[in-house]
Formats: sequence, C-alpha cells, structure tokens
Amino acid sequence: AASAGCEEAVVVLGNGADRVREHLDSLNTPLKLTLVKNEEPDRPNGFSLLAAEGHTRDRFFLQMVDHVFAEPVLSQLSNGGQPATDGMRLLVDHAPKHLDEVDATKVRIDQGRIVAIGKRVQPWDAIDAGYFLLDQRIFGALRAASNGERLSVSAGMRRVASQGALAPVVLKGVTWVDVDTPKDWEHAEDMLGSPMASGD
Repeated sequence: AASAGCEEAVVVLGNGADRVREHLDSLNTPLKLTLVKNEEPDRPNGFSLLAAEGHTRDRFFLQMVDHVFAEPVLSQLSNGGQPATDGMRLLVDHAPKHLDEVDATKVRIDQGRIVAIGKRVQPWDAIDAGYFLLDQRIFGALRAASNGERLSVSAGMRRVASQGALAPVVLKGVTWVDVDTPKDWEHAEDMLGSPMASGD
C-alpha cells in the first residue's frame, strides 16, 4: 500500500482480532493504521467492507487479506491504462497458478468491462485476484445487494458490474496465492522464499 502512494491503511479486524492488533502494533510502517472492528466476523465479507465505510476516502483500495503476492501490485490498479476517475477496477489474472477452480471467484469480460463475477460464472475469462480500486458507490451497491442476496463483496461487485462500472486490470508479471488451505500456505511460503507467521 505504501509503495502505491497510500498514507493510511484501514484494517478491519474480526476473528483473532487481539492477535492481529498485537502484530500490527509491532510493525514498522510509514502508513497510519486505523483499526476497525467487525462485530459480526462470521457473516459474509461484505459486512467487513461496510464496517470500514466511515474511514474511507472518495477512492480507495480494497485488499483481501488472504491473497498473498510475491511483490507489491496495487500500483498496477492505479496505473491501469484508464483515467483515474473511470469507475472501479479489479485486478484479474487470466492464467493463475495453483488454481482451485471450484473455489475461485471468476469473471467474465466484455468490451473492457466485467459483466459477471462469482464462483459459479461459466464461461469465465479470468480469476478475481482480490485487489480492487473502488469509490463510494460500492457501499450503496452492497446495501442494495442485501435484499435477499448473501452480503458478500462479490454481491456488491455484481451490482457495480451490472451498471458497467467495473473494469478489469490484468495482473502483469507477479505470482500470487489465495491462501485457503494448508497447501496454499505452502505455495505462499515457497513463493515468498521464507516461512509466513503462523496464525495458530
């Protein structure tokens, strides 16, 4: 985040909040850290994004905490080849390694816009890499999605995509892992070349 020009990181805490807070207190970072508690961590991840609403600026990055990249990639979103005011963006990968296709969030792309997003999208063109450049419209989209739909980040993105406001930015030259299983953890450690701190 710092390498992409960010000055502040809003960290939404849920399960294991005390342990995460203790770790963050030990970090040496140029970023101002603002910690926000999601009081319902067992509910879909859209609740975590809504918990951060009052702390976000007009445009902001969203990073999924379990997506680990070999090097910083947020600047690829901010330099995605489109004007900075042109809607929202999602980093996508057309050929990810170690892909669990069943669990992966997939996107379909048409004429430079994401037109479908979700785990069950077929056919699909790329995989959602879990990093976004968003604006305040996402919060209204999340609230609208809460009418009968599971309130996940993807649900909000589906509404944004239906308005033609979500563009893909293709990940270039950086490997990454979505860490959901012990095997994913091993892949991430291999990618980074060192053990990651255990969550246990």
